[in-house]
Amino acid sequence: MNFNSPSPSEQSSLQPEWLRRLDAWRGLLARCTLKPSRKNVHALRSQTLRLRVALQQRLQERGADSAAADAFRRWNKEGKRLRRALEPVRDADVYLARLNSLRSRLQGAEDSATQPNPRYLREISKLEGRLKRQRQRGIGELVAVIEARGKRLNRLSGEIEMAMQPRLPSTAHSTAQAAWGIFERQAREIHEFDSSNLHTYRKRLKQALYLAEISAATDPLAGRLATDFKKINKAAGEWHDWQALVLEAGRILPGHGKQDGLLSVLEALAEKALHRALGQCRRSTARLLKNGGETRPLPPRKPVISETGLQFDSESHKVRISR
Repeated sequence: MNFNSPSPSEQSSLQPEWLRRLDAWRGLLARCTLKPSRKNVHALRSQTLRLRVALQQRLQERGADSAAADAFRRWNKEGKRLRRALEPVRDADVYLARLNSLRSRLQGAEDSATQPNPRYLREISKLEGRLKRQRQRGIGELVAVIEARGKRLNRLSGEIEMAMQPRLPSTAHSTAQAAWGIFERQAREIHEFDSSNLHTYRKRLKQALYLAEISAATDPLAGRLATDFKKINKAAGEWHDWQALVLEAGRILPGHGKQDGLLSVLEALAEKALHRALGQCRRSTARLLKNGGETRPLPPRKPVISETGLQFDSESHKVRISR
């Protein structure tokens, strides 16, 4: 027996973060084909974006050669198609969960003065019925996409794994600097948060969150950034989900302009969620910028330029040709 050989669990723990995420993503893709549950669908959609960020970071760390850059570009194109197919199912799941929570709150009213308008419950049931049918259609389309593109996605993931494997052992540097740079640029561009820019800010900050998460276990600064970014992402995401449900209800329910209907309740909940999200964004962003001088990461190393003349640009997150 070779006592120096690591166990399978130890081998997994020794894998670089991007490779662990690639393995986890392939497992989720397989599970979604067999059981497109709410949990699996949400995880696959989220992990597809997380893996994209991790692979971009890997390109930056190793210096992008043509094979790695091409493999990533082709996988990313397929990944975007997959996320589009996952989106209708994920959205229906979120809306159904919100409505179920709202029904529980309405039915939990104890005194007659706070009993819900019966119309609310009828409209919740009608909205749920339509959303469940939409989810079923989405599931059919999602499974068709995975069956048609799954083999290609798996093959491309294998090509990425081969192209991005290190030629020599190397120590990955923290991703805190890249995460901070994305956050700082977005924070400086937005002078005042409101409903017109909150969703865009959240989408861009997601990349900073996922970058910070890569190094959160080994770098305390990355961990602190990830914690703050997650709070912003959660608060803004909750508001966006309520707001999207308001729009969906407006399309499905008749007479939605009446003030005594479900739509007025959803609009009030969306407004409260917006207030909470704006407060969280303002507090977290102000605190991070104020403490930036004490917590800002060290400048990143210069981009590694390969023999092919390709380099990864951390500002635009694209592969560029060095002149």
